[in-house]
Amino acid sequence: MFQTGQQVIYGIHGVCTILGTETKRFGKSKSEYYILQPIHQPDSQYFIPVGNPTALSKLRPLMSRQELLDLLHSGEVRQDVWIQDENQRKNRFREILIQGDRGEILSMIYCLHLHKKEQQRLGRKFHQSDETFLKEAEKLINAEFSHILGLESSAVNSFILKEMEISASNLD
Repeated sequence: MFQTGQQVIYGIHGVCTILGTETKRFGKSKSEYYILQPIHQPDSQYFIPVGNPTALSKLRPLMSRQELLDLLHSGEVRQDVWIQDENQRKNRFREILIQGDRGEILSMIYCLHLHKKEQQRLGRKFHQSDETFLKEAEKLINAEFSHILGLESSAVNSFILKEMEISASNLD
């Protein structure tokens, strides 16, 4: 159960503050809802049904700074999740984005950056669908990480990659 005042991530909507709960009637049924306010859109609110597991699966607590750093330094996020077959890769990357697991999203970002660098080295173009997946993944991570780290959103990607490279070099 989430608490009033708690900051959470709500799907693709980014960091929100839970303002409380409220019972609302939509149609014939009455239900209790969490009231969320996005931190970057203070005039907006989202109502999330407390009893709906699908809606609640998109709601998760923010990581602490230490949890974030531990995740970046873990070997988990440097796994090569590259899939040669384009259709299989698209399906897997789409699934990763929908599930919202931070470790898998970071692995995807890391993998796509490595592949992009390799394509550039070979004088080839980075596939447009891979570029789109990279941007989507970075967008999901940047909202939460910029808030936790106190960085501008534009600085998060370089921070993530730098931390992952430092961690990788310490393992070698």
